Amino acid sequence: MADIKVEMEKIRKEGQERVAATGQALCVFADNVPADVAQDILCGLGLMTALANKKFNKETQQREWYNFYNDGLSKFGWTMTGAAHAEDAIDEDNLTLADLITKSVTISVSADPRRAACAKRALQIVVQKPEVKAHLEKHSHSESGKSSTFVIAQCEMTPQGLPAMHMTSFQASYDSKIEREGALTRKVDKTSTRVYRASQQGTFSARHFDAARELVNEKIKKDLGDFFTS
Repeated sequence: MADIKVEMEKIRKEGQERVAATGQALCVFADNVPADVAQDILCGLGLMTALANKKFNKETQQREWYNFYNDGLSKFGWTMTGAAHAEDAIDEDNLTLADLITKSVTISVSADPRRAACAKRALQIVVQKPEVKAHLEKHSHSESGKSSTFVIAQCEMTPQGLPAMHMTSFQASYDSKIEREGALTRKVDKTSTRVYRASQQGTFSARHFDAARELVNEKIKKDLGDFFTS
């Protein structure tokens, strides 16, 4: 288990892009996101991931999981808009799960090449860092071994000074069980794998989050296991 205080200090480093993994969520903060805002966002996302995982089966109740997760984010200061759900075609051979996530997220942010490049860099960090890769494989894999679920949240400040996020939820479903270890870098059989994607945009109110901050931070310390930043 990572020391949350140590990892939080990394996420609070302003003026640089930061990547954090909590549960099956991968959060990417642009260099212009203030330290306090990044910490609030990450704690809220981390807690909602843990709560949604306890309430719903990620494999069989994906839509219910996603709706519960979004409803909770609204209580933590997020205003989410533009929900879109889609199944992505796997039209190439020899792709890994990390490749599929990158392609799926890139599709959802295709109108913004900078965000697409950001998503690719974030997944490269995951593959290159064994401890983060192991963390995501542990938390994203279903108990049956027949699906993997991830949330990619890209956060930045708008020209108006508001924290904004593009969030993509990704699920790969397999016809037969696969082993958790090495799942991200294993080649995927496109004939027996399906990829589902849900994406949304949102803006965050730190003032709205004020009332919940103390409770959220306390829950983060008690309920969350692994927590990594880079």
